[in-house]
Amino acid sequence: METVVVVGLWCAHPDRSLRPSIRQAVSVLRSEVPLPNLPARMPVATYEPPPNGFYYTSSVVTGGSSSTDSGTTQSSMTIATVLPK
Repeated sequence: METVVVVGLWCAHPDRSLRPSIRQAVSVLRSEVPLPNLPARMPVATYEPPPNGFYYTSSVVTGGSSSTDSGTTQSSMTIATVLPK
């Protein structure tokens, strides 16, 4: 369980450059390499809009039957993606 938690924290590191590749993460989960040394305190994530980028949004509507009524329920989700110039 400790390995899964450490790999999860490693993959969610606020600094993208310090996150592992999928191969590195899987190697640790398979016990092929030792656990990474994470800092005692993780840095706080901050948000800054990307420079000279723009946002592309798309909506996805899903439908399915609901057991609580005789109709169809729909939910929507908006996905925002930053596209480079």
